[in-house]
Amino acid sequence: MSLAELLDDRRLLVCVGPGGVGKTTLGAALAIAAARRGKRVAVITIDPARRLADALGLDGLDDALRPVHGVGPGHLDAAMLDTKASYDALIARVAADPEARARILDNRVYQSFSRTLARSHAYVAMERLHDVLGAGYDLVVLDTPPTRSALDILDAPARLVRFLDERVLGAFLGQRGGGGAAAWLKSKGAEVALRLFGALVGDALMQELAGFFEVFFHLRAGFAERADAVQAALRADGTSFVLVSAPRATHLADAAYLRDGLLERGAPIEAVLFNRAFHADETGQPVTAPRTPYVVQEVVQDADGASALRAAQALRGQLALENQALDRAMRALLAGVPRAHVRLRFPRMDEEPATVEALEALLCSAAPL
Repeated sequence: MSLAELLDDRRLLVCVGPGGVGKTTLGAALAIAAARRGKRVAVITIDPARRLADALGLDGLDDALRPVHGVGPGHLDAAMLDTKASYDALIARVAADPEARARILDNRVYQSFSRTLARSHAYVAMERLHDVLGAGYDLVVLDTPPTRSALDILDAPARLVRFLDERVLGAFLGQRGGGGAAAWLKSKGAEVALRLFGALVGDALMQELAGFFEVFFHLRAGFAERADAVQAALRADGTSFVLVSAPRATHLADAAYLRDGLLERGAPIEAVLFNRAFHADETGQPVTAPRTPYVVQEVVQDADGASALRAAQALRGQLALENQALDRAMRALLAGVPRAHVRLRFPRMDEEPATVEALEALLCSAAPL
């Protein structure tokens, strides 16, 4: 499978990798390439680093999908997950009753959950992905948070389904005996836990917790259905995972951890991309031999030719040796990804791409590995 076939045949590409390796940049480049092939594409980042807007040369991004211009003949929309805004939008979609919606949005437990809890980011990311997958795009490119948080995103649907299991949540809320969460919190069986919890957080917050779960209980079926749908989409034939790394030892170690975590979960890693992975020669290809650069040949005609030429040859030889060492390190990671049909490395660049044109140039500079 080639990169072009991956862009044409897949409906969801999930870009995963360590932090600081250019994962968002390459995800944006893939989305642009698909749009150039006539596809209707959405790229969403749930990486809190906020790099996507910079890579696309946009003033900013938020939870709403916004068009990226100049990528025809197809179409590209981009969005960045904002946890609080995405939760509020989600509640607005799923809570049709204005009173129930207001009770959730005003609830302090909900406000804390939607703003601060690390795993709440994974849950709302799952919901946002479900929303975009249902919007009729030919391809969705999902840029995940770094390393371990990416696995949280993958685990979120199953974790939420388990939590929303009616027997579990129903027992927690005291549904068998009736009376809802408040009754459960006041029941004799919960008396000890209640006193301890009340001493820690106070009665007012405890009542807010009860109110949150009471309202949430009635929305559980929809949450569970969407979690099931996302879980199925992540394992569908039209989904591929793109593992992005850089050849530094720390990045490769994190990438190996992520590779193993994905394989344990049955996630199909069909592309591995290495960013900043080789020194390029004057043609843009990896330096492989101590050949004299053309620019130095011109310089030596009117300067200290012999010493300049030797210095250039020595530098080129050093760069070639470094490229060989980087190749060996990257191939060690690839050995554990037998299904990675697309294996590409990208050159080191002086500046991070910050326009559509620069992203396209980066993708064109890829060399096979």
